[in-house]
Amino acid sequence: MSLDLQKIGKTLREKREEKGLTVINISDSLCLRKSLVQAIEDGDWRVLPHEVYVRGYLKEYAHLLDMNEDILELAPKVEEAFAVEVPAKKEAIQQSRRVGRRAIFYPLIFVLIIAFFVLNQIYKERSVSKSSPTQGTQPASVSARTPQSEQGAALPEFPDVKKLMITCHERTWVSVVIDGNEKKEFMLNSEDIIVLNAKENFDLLIGNAGGVKLNLNGKEVDLTGQSGEVKRIKVS
Repeated sequence: MSLDLQKIGKTLREKREEKGLTVINISDSLCLRKSLVQAIEDGDWRVLPHEVYVRGYLKEYAHLLDMNEDILELAPKVEEAFAVEVPAKKEAIQQSRRVGRRAIFYPLIFVLIIAFFVLNQIYKERSVSKSSPTQGTQPASVSARTPQSEQGAALPEFPDVKKLMITCHERTWVSVVIDGNEKKEFMLNSEDIIVLNAKENFDLLIGNAGGVKLNLNGKEVDLTGQSGEVKRIKVS
């Protein structure tokens, strides 16, 4: 257990007591469970989530206590203890938003291309039918080619892709394992939306189960949880 982190937690607790605030007051203000606030003050980081979220909690806690100058002294210790950069977190959320937009628009463009191809084939077939002679055996020849044209215009089959939309209406962190091997982690604010793709399933660990909604392939996923409750759920 890091001695520096214990000192940070002790400093926060002393400042809170100096202001006459309780752990419950802090829990309500930060939308965190009481046990998480207590763990931060005790320096018991084993029960806390990923380091990047813990650092965010520490800075928010310090700002809540009006420790604007003191937090500048605490920040290097947090950096040394966790060695995680905030821009990487923001970049991950922005990248997930870009991926979400691509996941919506690219399939739409592809469908439009296929539709254009099908309509073009139909137009060509009608043109051939109108220009063909009406006597002799040639109409039979046109009829024989028709099944091949229809077969060529058939839409290709696509493998099933599962799309999970996570809509956040309270601040929370989310850790997700996709198809059992690809792991992603996010810190989400209210009104943030991310879209993830998988072939089989999603294994989620949510830091605030009461603050998010899940939607799989257009259908809402039943997620029962209270604000500040940490919950694990597997969606497939």
